Amino acid sequence: MSKKNSSYRSFNPFNLSFLDIMSCGLGAVILIFLILKHGDSISSEETSLLEIDIENMDQSIQEVINNISLKVNETASLKAKVLEKNKTIEELKKDLKAQENLRDEMLVGNRNIQEALKKIENTIPDIISKAGEGERQYLTGLKIEGKRIVYLLDSSASMLDENTQNVIRLSILSKEIRQKSQKWIRAKETLAWLVARLPKDSEFTIMTFNEDVRSHTANSWLNSKDTTDVLKALEDAKKEVPEKGTNLEKALIATKNMFPLPDAVYLITDGLPTLGEPVQNKSLSIKVRNCLKPRGRITSECRHIIFQKAKDNYLKGKKIKTSTVLLPLQGDPRAASNYWNLGLQSGGTMISPSRDWP
Repeated sequence: MSKKNSSYRSFNPFNLSFLDIMSCGLGAVILIFLILKHGDSISSEETSLLEIDIENMDQSIQEVINNISLKVNETASLKAKVLEKNKTIEELKKDLKAQENLRDEMLVGNRNIQEALKKIENTIPDIISKAGEGERQYLTGLKIEGKRIVYLLDSSASMLDENTQNVIRLSILSKEIRQKSQKWIRAKETLAWLVARLPKDSEFTIMTFNEDVRSHTANSWLNSKDTTDVLKALEDAKKEVPEKGTNLEKALIATKNMFPLPDAVYLITDGLPTLGEPVQNKSLSIKVRNCLKPRGRITSECRHIIFQKAKDNYLKGKKIKTSTVLLPLQGDPRAASNYWNLGLQSGGTMISPSRDWP
C-alpha cells in the first residue's frame, strides 16, 4: 500500500497542469498587448505637427542649398570679372609701357632734331658778314625776329661818351673825331650785329634820331634777301655823326607811321630823352609843360616825364614788340627801369650788354 502511494508521488515533467500553461500564455499575450498599446500613445495631432516641422526644415535646408548655389554662382561670376579686369590691367600696362617707350623715342628724336637744327643754324651765314668777326657771338635774351623790323639808332650827342663832361668836350670837335669816338663805334657795331641777323623773308627799315628822325630806307620797307640794299642802308646809317638832343617821341611816332605797321622794333640808345613833342592839350600838368620847354640842363625827373609821355602815346592802339639795347651813360639812373618797363608792356625786352660786346 505504501509502495503504491510512493509511486504516485515521484517527479514527472509532464505533470504541469494545463491551467498553468494557459496562464503563462495569457500573460504573454497581455504583455504584448500592453507594449503595442503604449507605442500607439502619440496622438495624430502631434504627428501632424512633427510632419509640418519636418517639411519646414526641408524647405529651410532647400533654401540654404539654393542660397549656397546662388553665392557659388556669384563668386564664379566675380572671379570671371576679376580675371577680365586683371587681363585689362595687363593690357593697359603693356600699352603704357609702349607709350613710355614711344615718348622716350620721341624725346631722343626731338633732341637729335634740335641738335641738328643748331648745327644747321650755325652753318647758315648772316644776311651780311662782318670782317674779322670770327666766331658768331650771341646775346642772351635778345633774338631778332619779325616779318617787318624797325631799327632805331640814337644819334644824339650823348652817344659820344659815357661821361657827360666828355660828351660836352667831344661835341665841339670835328665830325671826323666824333665819328671815331669809342661809344659811337660800339653803337654802330651793335646796329651791324642786329642787322646781320635779320630773319629770312623779312622786311626792315633803319632810322637814326636825335632832335629829328632820318630814314635810311626812304621811309619804305626793304627786303632782307637783297644784300645790296641791306648794306647800303646800314652804311648810310653809320655815316651819321652824334649831335644835338634826344627826341625819342618823334622816332616812335615815325615808327607807327610806317605802312604796314612793323611787328618788331629794336632800339639802340643810352638813356632817356631830353626832348618831347609839343602838345596843345591843356589838361597836361604845369610840371609836364615845363619839362617840354626846359631852360638849361634838364633834370632826371623831367627826362622820366618826357619818356612816359612818349611811351604812353606809343603804346596806344596796336602794340609793337619793342626791345632796347641800352648803352651806359652817367647821370641817368632811371633809364634801365623805364626801358625795361617799355619792353614788358610791349612784349619785348631790355638788355644792357657788357663793354666788350659786340
